[in-house]
Amino acid sequence: MRADHRDLDQFWRRINRAFTLVEILVVIAVIGLLVSLLMPAVLATQERARQTQCLSRLKQVGLGMGMYEEQHGVFPAGCLGCLPATPKPGQPRQPQLFIAWNVSLLPMIEQQSLYDEFNFELPSNHLANRTVAATSVEIFLCPSTTPDIRINQRGFWRGMAFTDYAGIYGVEGPGRDNPFRTSQQTLRDDSLGVMLFETPVSRRDVVDGSSHTVCVAEMNDRRTIESEWANGQNIFAQESSNPINGRSGIGNDIGSAHPGGAHVTFADGHAEFLSESMDQAVLNALLTKAGKELARH
Repeated sequence: MRADHRDLDQFWRRINRAFTLVEILVVIAVIGLLVSLLMPAVLATQERARQTQCLSRLKQVGLGMGMYEEQHGVFPAGCLGCLPATPKPGQPRQPQLFIAWNVSLLPMIEQQSLYDEFNFELPSNHLANRTVAATSVEIFLCPSTTPDIRINQRGFWRGMAFTDYAGIYGVEGPGRDNPFRTSQQTLRDDSLGVMLFETPVSRRDVVDGSSHTVCVAEMNDRRTIESEWANGQNIFAQESSNPINGRSGIGNDIGSAHPGGAHVTFADGHAEFLSESMDQAVLNALLTKAGKELARH
């Protein structure tokens, strides 16, 4: 019986014995080492999950593009009412509407109520369209981009919700300008992409093949002016010498918050990740619809 008491006393003394300062410091050091070893793996796993979600959203955009083309025979125009209209004699000049392709796509991505509320006869930033334009649409946002900046708080487009995905107007650079300047388009025909000003493009216009032609891509200047999803200026031409995740300094370019490249959607509806180290000529070929290059990547 006494032996049992002694064993019990020893047990409680071991339980109640305080840690020494050295022991505490050793434990803290071990925990810190484990955290430093595990944290990069945890962050990488989280980023891979965000990349997968981003790719899924651009696939949904591609599916919506295909549904729109099936119903209307053309892809949505990149921008409606972006170019000044010539007024009829005796009639006042009509305001520019700046309505983005994203608005036309709303019914195809389960946003019919937003589409029904939008007034296509008024500019996208008009007060009557403000409720729709201020609504964040998750499918137009990349999960890897700063999540708490969703609404533009300054400038002409203040109050409108941002997007991280833009339509591809084509490729710009030396020798790519429209020499006649009689067209609404500022680029040569062989430098134009799928998402044009005013003019909707049909599938047969995509001479290079819809599986080889990018129509929507992640863009570098995310959550800044002119990257609002309802704003018709949400299209751009990639500078011909600028790689993915590079910055030309002249406007939006293809790029992302993901390391190593960016996601894009092709005219046939599929989406994929393009490397920032891909050949520049191949990238330029993928961004034009009738350059007759049949790019392989």
